[in-house]
Amino acid sequence: SEVNINVLLQSLEREAVANRSIVLRVFAICCVRYVHRMKSSNMAISRILPPDVRSKSQMRLLIFMRLAFAPWLLMVLPFALSARSEPLTSDTDQDHYFPDSQLVLEMAILSDAVYHLRNKVQSCHDDQARNRTLIDFIQAETGSSSSGDNQTEPQDIYEMLLPKGARCLDYSHDYSLGTQVLVVRSSLHNYVAVSYAGTDDWRTALKDGDVLTGDFGPSDSDDIGSIFKDVPDGVRVHRGFNQAVFDNDGFRKILNCVSSAKMGGNCDSDISDGAGAGAIGMDRNLSSAPYQLFTTGHSLGAADSVLLGAALHLTYPNETLRSINFGCPKIGNARWSFWINSLQPDNGGQMVPSSVDTGGEKRGSLEVFRFVNKIDLVPRLPEQLPPLTHAGHTLQMSAGGKIKAYYDHLGNDDLGYVGVPFGWEAAPFALLPFALVSHISHHYVDYFDTYISKSDSTNASLLYLVHDFERAEDSNNVVSSFA
Repeated sequence: SEVNINVLLQSLEREAVANRSIVLRVFAICCVRYVHRMKSSNMAISRILPPDVRSKSQMRLLIFMRLAFAPWLLMVLPFALSARSEPLTSDTDQDHYFPDSQLVLEMAILSDAVYHLRNKVQSCHDDQARNRTLIDFIQAETGSSSSGDNQTEPQDIYEMLLPKGARCLDYSHDYSLGTQVLVVRSSLHNYVAVSYAGTDDWRTALKDGDVLTGDFGPSDSDDIGSIFKDVPDGVRVHRGFNQAVFDNDGFRKILNCVSSAKMGGNCDSDISDGAGAGAIGMDRNLSSAPYQLFTTGHSLGAADSVLLGAALHLTYPNETLRSINFGCPKIGNARWSFWINSLQPDNGGQMVPSSVDTGGEKRGSLEVFRFVNKIDLVPRLPEQLPPLTHAGHTLQMSAGGKIKAYYDHLGNDDLGYVGVPFGWEAAPFALLPFALVSHISHHYVDYFDTYISKSDSTNASLLYLVHDFERAEDSNNVVSSFA
């Protein structure tokens, strides 16, 4: 009845205000418009049609309206009902499988920072990086003076853009490909990270649009190409993404840089004067070497980071590498996904057998964590035939701060884990403007920054955004929150 509907709408509005949920408010508005449209349609029929045919016409219109609008509302309803703010909790388990919140936040900062370097500097040691006008411009562009806790005026743009304790080792922009890549080292958190920028010009847009698939790795067959001999047959990846990483000797340059950086050396060609990588400027904190390796990126950069992670795993098969990325599109075919998933440890920490020969030593792993902000459209793309699929774990961020982790995206029946819920692929198309807004890189940074600060943990380094994958017993066969 209309009374019951009004009570429902009032309840939804109270929930929306209490939880600051945009999507819940949108759902309430949809309900109001649905009711008003039904009422106005009935009034129009009452004015136009004679009484003897009015009831039949009203019944047909009611059926039509419900068929037209109800599916759309049902798609949005699960987002709204589950978009509640939940504080994050601390976990002191040092063997926690998921990356801690501080690490995720720093990877998100790096993924966003590389966008702001475009057409501003040529390298990490460019004098332009200390230009006060440029610093003020980027400060206005980002809305903050520093990404770290230090409130003093930054001396260069890297101090302002990078996480506290992180140092720029190499930055390059291949203008022919549109590929931007940043390599940093954090002695504070003991890692070397490679960050790729996403789509921000027509060249990178062309890479997104090159949806044909090809072999994984460089097209030549030199000494670098020999690293890829252990890639399983039938593995195919998005050709545009693959070219962004491997064309123009891009992978070789990154590999030389990372090989030096993880042992404490430098890798910028403009300061080495032809000397061997890391010959000068060694990190003073050599007790931390070798550093952990991470790859990260946003959008197209997220896809590039997974491809680089797989290539680095083939190069260093005994080490543990992690790709922590944001808004990642689909990258390869089913064989690609199966191969990447086989490189990850299972939930018990036991390594899955690999085709890579490690000489009897303990095999390393490649762990892929793909964060998806609400109804971000890009992770649902591209759709094509043959279909591309996701590799690695999906960590779905909701409007209220809760994150749900889906093992290998599609789940694992043997381990009791479920995959992403029904409707996950189609959800953004119902709210397309919000889906595009959800993809913006700094929204990922804001999300982690906001909800980490609201957590009940006094030590952010011990805080985890998620504690376990979604299990079958936790699922009620209802679409989970991904708004």
